[in-house]
Amino acid sequence: MPKEVDHPARRRELADAACRAIASNGLAGTTLADIADESGWSIGSIRYYFPNKDELVASALWRAGERVDERIRRRTAGGMTMNDLRIAATELLPLDADRREMSLVYLAFQAQAAVVPALGDAAEGAAQRLQEPLAARIAHLVKAGELPAHLDAEQEAARLRVLLDGLRLQLLITPRHTSGEWALAVLDDHLAALTAG
Repeated sequence: MPKEVDHPARRRELADAACRAIASNGLAGTTLADIADESGWSIGSIRYYFPNKDELVASALWRAGERVDERIRRRTAGGMTMNDLRIAATELLPLDADRREMSLVYLAFQAQAAVVPALGDAAEGAAQRLQEPLAARIAHLVKAGELPAHLDAEQEAARLRVLLDGLRLQLLITPRHTSGEWALAVLDDHLAALTAG
């Protein structure tokens, strides 16, 4: 009897391999051969699931976001407190190997989208996906009276995401001048100002 293949799991496995390759080589420097080496699969097998590199790269970006979502859900257990907002925000910073990989994939894709307009929709979608868990928690905190009533949850989530984008970039490109502790202090200052209204 033929063995059943879990196609979604295989696609996730290949997308994870693409994430690792992109984090190591950058987006432009990553080839299907790199992803084949990283995954242990042949290029032909990869093409069965992803007919071209663009589809695989888009899947890698989606998978990076999925992994961030999974970490947020696992670490907050769906909680909506200020501490849960902070935890969700810290998941977007490269504070360990996994978050560093996801940050490198996200930034590589954003940099490519800046010069390849066809990637703009995917880049915007990725940014929105990173913002959603922040917006949901801010909206809940406003409704619960823990944040000032005049705050617009979407606008504040966008501001927080932009701050996190900047912190992520600094942690990745100037590691000798920045640290995780510094980034967390900047984040905590922002959250304290948000609470104070």
